[in-house]
Amino acid sequence: MILRKPYAFFIKYFKFLHAVIAVVIAFLLYRSYALFNFFSIYVRDYSSALNDLLPSSLMNIYSFVLILTVISLIIILLSVMIYKKKPKALYIYSLLVYIIVIVLFGVTYPLLRNISVSILDLRVSSALRDFFLISVFLQVVCLIWYVIRATGFDIKKFDFGSDLQKLNIDEKDSEEIEVALEFDKNKASRQIRYKLRQFKYVYGENKFLINTIGIIFLIIIAFTIYLNVGVYTASYNQGTSFNASGMVINVKDSYLTQDDPLGSKLTDNMIVAVKFDVKKQGDVDKSFNTGLVTLRVDGKSYSQNSDYANELYDLGTSYVNQKLTNEFKTYILAFVIPKEDAAKKMVLKLNDDVSYVKGEVGAKNIFVNLKPIDLDDKGKTVENKLGELQSYDESILGNTSLEIDNYEISDKFKVDYKYCYATDKCIDSYEYLTPTATGNYFKSLMKVNGKFSIDSNVNSNQITNLNTFLNTFATLNYKIDDLWKSRRLYTQNIKPKIGKDSNIYIEIPYEIKDAKEIYLSFNIRNYIYKYVLK
Repeated sequence: MILRKPYAFFIKYFKFLHAVIAVVIAFLLYRSYALFNFFSIYVRDYSSALNDLLPSSLMNIYSFVLILTVISLIIILLSVMIYKKKPKALYIYSLLVYIIVIVLFGVTYPLLRNISVSILDLRVSSALRDFFLISVFLQVVCLIWYVIRATGFDIKKFDFGSDLQKLNIDEKDSEEIEVALEFDKNKASRQIRYKLRQFKYVYGENKFLINTIGIIFLIIIAFTIYLNVGVYTASYNQGTSFNASGMVINVKDSYLTQDDPLGSKLTDNMIVAVKFDVKKQGDVDKSFNTGLVTLRVDGKSYSQNSDYANELYDLGTSYVNQKLTNEFKTYILAFVIPKEDAAKKMVLKLNDDVSYVKGEVGAKNIFVNLKPIDLDDKGKTVENKLGELQSYDESILGNTSLEIDNYEISDKFKVDYKYCYATDKCIDSYEYLTPTATGNYFKSLMKVNGKFSIDSNVNSNQITNLNTFLNTFATLNYKIDDLWKSRRLYTQNIKPKIGKDSNIYIEIPYEIKDAKEIYLSFNIRNYIYKYVLK
């Protein structure tokens, strides 16, 4: 097969090819800087970065086409320089740079396609930010060199002129040559062995210098990875334990609500409640510095609000500088955000105040991705009958349960007991329990016998027994003459003054004695539980 040598053509358009490469490099440099800027913002606040994200504006298939174009043109110019025995370091350098760039783009492209539906690990985004910054510097060097060679280069050094005569084009550059499509394996093998021997000689003569540079390079890479992975940022999901500032923390759940446990609206905004387990490490007295905790939503930061946290006592105990122990305790923090931001992605940010950053003790950013449950979105209704065990395991109360074996309604109840006036002398006695005189309606008493168990993980100081449980969640519903009525239970702790009785006594409206149907309803945030008594 007869072909014509292309070197005359490439030499003739030498400047033009450099100009084309410079233009493409400038565009790729712009894209690389845009990606660096995106990941820089993403590391600080991923919501802000995603708000303006259009993946095609950062990278698309044409980016890869342009990189392949640059690589192809560089290979062409490198072949010319090799043929004319001219300096070729620039082209080898730029070829390696754009091989690195196309690999970096190849890794980033699928991540950008899915970044709007899944949160990218901050360690990965930090690494990509650093790699794109490095690629920007490398490409700036390439751009400068190619612009210089496109506009005019040192003729004495490179022996290229501004006209065709000085370019030293002769007939040999365009003569026809015969190309044999054969491959001499022995010759190639000899060349490879020759290059390896040359490399060994160079390495042997400069072993100390090469090893030193290699070790320094590896140390820099390892330290950079360590800083990004273990120091600057760390990202976790709900349910993952992590160490911070001498503590072990596990963000278990998060919730959205506007209401208190009784169903009354607390605010027109939205409250984000974060439930977490925490314990200290070591024997030193320790408290959780909640001033280092913020909620990040849509590029904005919100501090915790202890007043609202106290109002959400059914979710857990508000953390207000309690001393930590070596055992896990459960607490909640509350944050108030605009209602329109409730559907946006949320991240709990903690500053680890004892991390070693940038040569001094500083703050490591710890991010916990939240998936809050909307407690104001009513779920299903669960119904049980008298004598059945009612479990609240689907609600915020976990393994809490209630079983009412029987009940009785009366104006007063007689409680028997033994009155002892000496060590071995006792007589039968009794006392009557009656409703209190307070209130603006006639009352009777309901005696309830049953079993109540509260999940230890609820950890609320205001829900400790059946009486407080009823006061918090229960509504008494009854039907008289085809008319349904309801009343919240605000029971006092009515119990015998002398005798002992395991029953619970609840004040109820007097007219319930004539009710055809009676049931208790427990509005536990987003679940409704009915306990049918009659």
